[in-house]
Amino acid sequence: MQKQPMQMDEFMEEQATQVDSAVVNESSVDESIAKNKKKKIKRTVWTVLLALLIFFSGMTTGWFLLEPEFRSLIKTKIAIDNFYYEDVEDDVFFGAIFDAVNGEVLDKYSYYMTADELKEFNSVGEGNRSGIGVVFLTKDAEGNAQMYVTRVCGNSPAEKSGIEAGDYVLGFGKSQTAMIESVVFAEFSAFLQELDTSETFYLKVRKGAEADAPIKILAISKENYVENYVFYRTATASYGFEGEKALTMVEKGKPLTCLDAQTAYIQLVEFNGAAAEEFKQAMDKFRADGMKNLVLDLRGNGGGFLDIMQDIASYFCKNTKEKRPIVVKADYGEYQQNFKAKGNYYDDYFVQEGRICVLADCDTASASECLIGSMFDYGAISYGDICLTERSGVIRTFGKGIMQSTYPLLLGGDAIKLTTAVIRWPISNHCIHGRGVLPEDGALSVAETGDGDAEIAQSIAKLFS
Repeated sequence: MQKQPMQMDEFMEEQATQVDSAVVNESSVDESIAKNKKKKIKRTVWTVLLALLIFFSGMTTGWFLLEPEFRSLIKTKIAIDNFYYEDVEDDVFFGAIFDAVNGEVLDKYSYYMTADELKEFNSVGEGNRSGIGVVFLTKDAEGNAQMYVTRVCGNSPAEKSGIEAGDYVLGFGKSQTAMIESVVFAEFSAFLQELDTSETFYLKVRKGAEADAPIKILAISKENYVENYVFYRTATASYGFEGEKALTMVEKGKPLTCLDAQTAYIQLVEFNGAAAEEFKQAMDKFRADGMKNLVLDLRGNGGGFLDIMQDIASYFCKNTKEKRPIVVKADYGEYQQNFKAKGNYYDDYFVQEGRICVLADCDTASASECLIGSMFDYGAISYGDICLTERSGVIRTFGKGIMQSTYPLLLGGDAIKLTTAVIRWPISNHCIHGRGVLPEDGALSVAETGDGDAEIAQSIAKLFS
């Protein structure tokens, strides 16, 4: 089987469960609905292959070449077809088998994907999105329903409509005069499913937590878009990326006024899409601005593609003259594979007296933790340069130190994604799986505030105090 590029993600679905959030993109909304009803998935190719095996099993030689368990499966299928009092469709029978493998045999990061699921998976990895581009926290501390905006996807309809992190959605409707007053996400999700792409609707949004905060009615529509994963901010300016491929750097958003004149801030949302090229442009801006210090925000970054991490790690290999330093090691048990940075650009962007700091939380996972490990091992940061934001009493990074590989299967375009390796840091061979980065390692920590820039400001104050 051909192996696709390795991934270090599959954390985001779990993250949504942990923090009770939901990404309002058409695909993820479909996923949430599918969890509440049994999906009927066509596995035609598998059905045909099994049917051929059943047919040829009548040939004695072929029959005994099969594993005993496989022969029992074939006999079971034949018996059901011949004797069971109701018809059992092939898709239902084989679907149950694959569901059992996904749910009971493999770990939570490994699973079978149909051709459509694989296509969607790859498309999302390329940054392609469909929807409005909002991440909600759907319950407050007391468990009451709410639609609190925790993140707005870059280059999305939500960003362009004026929705911001920290907003509360109070209602929605197809016209400004026929608004549905609701803060229940399931009701909003159902409403979205009834809308066509590019069909305008309206959101009633409160701009803050206070009861007397301004309320706005914003026009928005579901669209296909490419997500922007990198944001660059200084004390006087803020930049993101727009355009068909999210590669045009434009000034947008608010400056981060808590920064001093020599410090810049870069938020890296995920290691997906055009994140590597966006990061390069942000670093070029960092250099052009004459900055000395960098605050790299990896909070909420659940991972992504290994090759993008290799690109971005190239900027942080401090104490080495290797042209392509090793930035992560994959331990397959019987052998180890080294993955190298795409270059070594540290000296091109940072001065000796400069400082790099990292913001992280319990949703910082996988490729993000690998990047932290590479930065640490090469001396770009120490544990004291990491500030962890507490989330629901948890103070650490997630602790995902394993890697998945996707193997396309024959003929049908489907695939299986499997956990294949333990991930180790490049020099120390340290593995953070099941542990993460903790305060006892020497990392600093701050309490959660729920206020975006204020939360960043308290972390920066702690780091630079």
